[in-house]
Amino acid sequence: MSKKRENFLEQHFDKIILAGIGLISIGLLWLFIFRNPFGPVIDGRRESPGSAQTKLVQKAERLREKIESPSDAVAMPQPDFIPSFERLLSSSIPSLNPQIYPMLPGIGRQPIETDREYAVPEIPPLQDIQMAYIRAAAYVPTEEITPEMPYDNVPTQIGDVDFVTVSARLDVRRIVQQFQSAFMGLGVRPAHRDPVLAVPVAARVELQRREQLPDGTWGPWVRVPVPQTIAYKKLFDQLPDRTEDLSGGGVSVQMEQFKERIRQSSLLQQRAYDFATSRYQYWMPPPFLEEAQKLLQQQRDEARRAAQQAAGAGAAAAGRVGAGGGETPFPGAGGPRPTQPGRQPRPARPEQPTRGREPVRPGAGEMMPETAAPTGPGGAVRPGTRQRTIEDVWRDFQKELLTDDWWKRTEPLLIWAHDDTVQPGKTYQYRIRVGMFNPIAGKDWFKAEQQEFKNQVVLWTPFAETIAKKNEPLIASIPKTLHIFPMDISKTNPIAVNVRVSKYYMGRWRSQDFEVLPGQTIGSVVEVKKTTTSPAEAGAGLGMEGMAPPPPMMGGGMPMPAEGAGMMGTAVGPEKIDFTTPYLYLDQISEVDWSGTMTALRRREFVSILYAKEDGVLEKLPIRQPNWSAELRKNYRDVQEAEREAENEVFVGRTPQPGLSPTPGGFTPGGFTPGGFAPGGFPTPMPPGGVRGEG
Repeated sequence: MSKKRENFLEQHFDKIILAGIGLISIGLLWLFIFRNPFGPVIDGRRESPGSAQTKLVQKAERLREKIESPSDAVAMPQPDFIPSFERLLSSSIPSLNPQIYPMLPGIGRQPIETDREYAVPEIPPLQDIQMAYIRAAAYVPTEEITPEMPYDNVPTQIGDVDFVTVSARLDVRRIVQQFQSAFMGLGVRPAHRDPVLAVPVAARVELQRREQLPDGTWGPWVRVPVPQTIAYKKLFDQLPDRTEDLSGGGVSVQMEQFKERIRQSSLLQQRAYDFATSRYQYWMPPPFLEEAQKLLQQQRDEARRAAQQAAGAGAAAAGRVGAGGGETPFPGAGGPRPTQPGRQPRPARPEQPTRGREPVRPGAGEMMPETAAPTGPGGAVRPGTRQRTIEDVWRDFQKELLTDDWWKRTEPLLIWAHDDTVQPGKTYQYRIRVGMFNPIAGKDWFKAEQQEFKNQVVLWTPFAETIAKKNEPLIASIPKTLHIFPMDISKTNPIAVNVRVSKYYMGRWRSQDFEVLPGQTIGSVVEVKKTTTSPAEAGAGLGMEGMAPPPPMMGGGMPMPAEGAGMMGTAVGPEKIDFTTPYLYLDQISEVDWSGTMTALRRREFVSILYAKEDGVLEKLPIRQPNWSAELRKNYRDVQEAEREAENEVFVGRTPQPGLSPTPGGFTPGGFTPGGFAPGGFPTPMPPGGVRGEG
């Protein structure tokens, strides 16, 4: 016990430990709190937050006093650069002795611009307005066409196209004279004459249309968009009419973009589609198309007469054989009529020469003998001449294609514009005008009486609204692509109706019969029966009936087809056709009508089908052909005739456009026809369901 009491450390060890910890804590508190080792340094001393704030406030007060107190410092004088700058303007090369050469006064840019004054050139009206409408299967682009990816290279698919073309002739000589007189003429000061302004640049070929409303009136005029086959569609469509809407650079920048030869050609002679069927291969503008249609009709008439004569000769031969064998054919049964004894049979009556046109035999084009030469006025024969063929028309069309700057031409230029946005079953009226760039638009160079042209980007020709030599409006009636014909009441079910659905699909009319019950949609998807018609049997490779493809020509003519892209067709067609219509068959209704005059009325009873469109509008059609209206019977005959004519229709491959062939040096010889057209799109004359519009 005594030892334990004597051990001080053992007795107070815990207290010693607590005291040490307290000392260490006090030291840390003094070191890190009161000494402030991380505090701000001001004037070389580390300060606590409280003292730092105090010193900063004191410094701020001293600075405010210095700013507010007046300064005793003397202002430094600024150097005067104006005299030296004026000396530099008066002579930028002071070391040059002006006495060596006599100094002549010059004409600056500003005086010329302020003193200029020009007369606005007048654009002459268009001439020889023509219009044509065709419907056919064409190679429709599936991607946007651009200058880098033109129509000849873009992916396509076969689709039906309604195509309206309006053509006109532009008086190039008068336009050039107007621009030369306005900017280079005698009335312009010699210093102001500008040959750049004197060159006309085409800005737009504007085709406008308006639609006929159901009540017979016409809607407003709207601008027809540029066809999707044009590589510069965006550039042409986006050209503004006023200078306020122009982008930087003004009208001169737009003229530089438009003045390239290929763009001018694409604007004035728009690219057509490549058509896909053997009956529609060679597209031409309306003036040539009209002549080719007449020649085609002559070929058909001649072939029909030849077939009738051959049939008559065969029947006559059969009659002679029958007479020799003791059998006399019955009169009117195809053989010759019996003659009385002693009388000679009357010779066949010679055909009268066709007035105003000459028959074109299939394969014509060679020199005809004098006995077969065309007749002149009054039936006189012109020896040594040959008949005009469709190949001649094609060659004349090729001469119209632009191969050089259009303003260098001396003859009127044939231009045309297309509309590929029409809708079946509607009627449209068209008008066309052409615009040239106003080269001084946005400048103060106009005469006082012509200030209204200052902000006008385009100088227009007057609108052309009538067909040449006919004074008729440019009206195109677009036929429907779908017809329903109530043929008869079903023999197995009296409430059902046999309906024939005719649809224009893939370049031709196709028909299918359906038995429809009340409440059913008229038509459905039908599988197409395969045919074995060969291209040779179908006449593939012919542009028109009896017409061989035009031979290759140099200087912008039609080139030979590229490998794998010829004019030979294939008998491949659609596997399925969707004959589904937007009509719902509802019921049969009995009707009675009266016809004739008031003193001789005739009562007629018949049954009609009642059907509704998708929009809920009720309509009716009589059952059986004798009860149909004249318009419905005409549509039925037209469809039947079109189906017979297109029985051996085949598709043809795309042929290369006789146009641009980019090479490092420009264009390949004999292949430069900017805006030219590949074979593709020649329609037969007025096919049913695709007839030309009026004009």
